[in-house]
This record gives sequence, C-alpha cells and structure tokens, in this order.
Amino acid sequence: MTATSSSPFSFPFRGFDSDAFSGLIPDQDALGTFTRGAMEASSASTRASVKGMQETGQAIMGQLKQQISLSVETGKKLSEAGTFSEAMTVQTDFVKSAFENHINGFNELADLYTETLSEAIAPLAKQAKKAAKKASKSTAGA
Repeated sequence: MTATSSSPFSFPFRGFDSDAFSGLIPDQDALGTFTRGAMEASSASTRASVKGMQETGQAIMGQLKQQISLSVETGKKLSEAGTFSEAMTVQTDFVKSAFENHINGFNELADLYTETLSEAIAPLAKQAKKAAKKASKSTAGA
C-alpha cells in the first residue's frame, strides 16, 4: 500500500503495507514491552554463553591437569625401565592413554559447546517467536 493522500511523502516500495506495519507496535507501551523482552532475552543469552565458556575453561584445565599427570607418571616409569622393550611398552601405553584422553576430552568439549549453544539460543528463539506471532496477528488484522 502506498502512502495515503494526507501524507506529504510517497513510499518507494509499493508492496509495503504501512497499515500492517503500524499495527505491529500500536503504541509506545507496546514498543517498550517489546524492547524490554528483547533486552531480557539478550541478557539471558549472554549469561548462558558466559556460563558455558566458564565450564569449557574448567573442562580444558581438568584435561590439561590429567595430561600433565600422565606425562609425569610416564616419565617416572620410563626412568625405572630396565630394558629398551620395557621402555617401548611404557611409551606405547602413554600414547594410547594420551590419545584416549584427547578423544574423551574432545567429546566433552563438543557436549559443552552444544549445550551452551542451545542454552544461549533458547531465550532469543523464544523472543523471536513472540515477535513473529505478534507480527502475524498484526498483518492478519490489517
């Protein structure tokens, strides 16, 4: 719909329905409520992201401590090895354990990232659904 005859401005997009658009936010109170909801969703999303990153940092530190302990333990065992064959067995066990620890650590981090992303997106998705519902009611009534 184009601008009405009482408007001194013509709108360049003919497919734009100004009545439906103005019905989306009929007054300043509705705009304030809508904006507050968006800010609350954004804050909740940020809190979830920060919490997830803290948990990820703690998980990485736990994995690092585990790997350092394994390295120290392996060093002690290597120093006690009496033959080359014993040393190779110790080293092979170390590589196997280190690889398993890394795979388990990556899986743990992947789970944390997935959980963090889900928790961070949830409040934003909820707010977007509210806005879409309000917009569809607004356009249906116009």
